Amino acid sequence: MEKILGYILKGKGIGLKFMFSVALLVSVMFALYIRFFGADLVPYANDIINQMLPIKIENGVIVNPQNTVKVAQLREGNVSIPLPIMLNTNIDELNPNNTPQGIYITRTKIYAIDEQEVRIYPFSGDFEALPQDYSDGLKSGLTWVAFALFVLGSIIISVVYFLAVLVYSVLAWILGLFFSKKYDFDVRMRLSTVAFLSVYILFFVISMAGGSTTNLISFVATLILQAAIIYKMPKIVNEENSDITLPVEEMVEHKSVLTDDVLESKKDVEPKKASVKTKSNTKTAEVKKPKSSKPVKKKTAKPKENNKTKKADKK
Repeated sequence: MEKILGYILKGKGIGLKFMFSVALLVSVMFALYIRFFGADLVPYANDIINQMLPIKIENGVIVNPQNTVKVAQLREGNVSIPLPIMLNTNIDELNPNNTPQGIYITRTKIYAIDEQEVRIYPFSGDFEALPQDYSDGLKSGLTWVAFALFVLGSIIISVVYFLAVLVYSVLAWILGLFFSKKYDFDVRMRLSTVAFLSVYILFFVISMAGGSTTNLISFVATLILQAAIIYKMPKIVNEENSDITLPVEEMVEHKSVLTDDVLESKKDVEPKKASVKTKSNTKTAEVKKPKSSKPVKKKTAKPKENNKTKKADKK
């Protein structure tokens, strides 16, 4: 827990590398599932294709078979299930209004109908397809489909993750107000990334194990995890605000560090001052000290004798 809090409070970035890593992992798993587990469906796809064949097209019109209606079926042993794939060479065009969803082949076009739109693909040129084994071509196409899903899936999933984390960062701001704690954008994004990805991976494992989960439960679980992490986090605010509130332990440590730094700086300064004084004293002593060590003799002035005194002595 301490490492997680350390990353949230003092980490770098907003957690994009973790989002991209999980997105790539999910995309790889999905692509591998399509490629290898989808290979089990190749025999069924080959059978469905052969049910619609042979088809011969000349100048953009089906000439063989003529006046034929076929409905593809998924066959497993003695069980057959009709599929929404129909070949009807009795008509050239189809009215898509009030037509069930599916794929319809007429003499001149292919119609792909779903709930949102109708896509029409007209035939052109000459073409002929006969019933045969298309397994190798289907597997090769499956490989390219898996690769395309990996590339597009990585981009789409990364964008979805980023938007989800962005929403959770706003909710983290609201939860911070509830706990009387303020955090800047980067901290809230890292917090939301940790909470969102943790719940996402947990629920993904549960679903792979056969459990059932819902988006609502995932949303609530992420909020609860965010609230628990915020409760454990210290009170800090944006660095631009000078009123930063720290826990008591951090304040004591901060004060002791400052005191130690001041004492060390004083110790460093005092010897320098002493050395300066010593140098000045040495210079002064050198100036006052005489050049010669011999004692200087003082000259005493002799008293002058009076001429009168000299004459008296002579007499």
